[in-house]
Amino acid sequence: MTTGDVVEGRSARILFDSGSAVVPSDTSVRMSGVLGTLGAEPGTHVRVSGFHDASGDAAANEALAKQRAEAIQQWLVVNGVSVERITLDKPAQTTGSGNADEARRVDVVVE
Repeated sequence: MTTGDVVEGRSARILFDSGSAVVPSDTSVRMSGVLGTLGAEPGTHVRVSGFHDASGDAAANEALAKQRAEAIQQWLVVNGVSVERITLDKPAQTTGSGNADEARRVDVVVE
């Protein structure tokens, strides 16, 4: 899910503060539907994708996007999702114009 709307119970978008990989305080609210779906559908997996924008150092941005995705992976594990059900995508740079907050995100999609 690189663009588009969040699908109730099937996806979530977690927005991070600039320069931070600390899991935001609203993550439980944003992820409640995903956790519910994963609990109700034990055969499903979840894909976690970290994104960054083009400003600044590309390598540092990519590393931060990876740290954010790993932080959400760890959050999922702490909340009862087995690591075998989680796929981490390679960090990706957002394209086009838009809100910088949207570029500092992790998308989570139930598959």
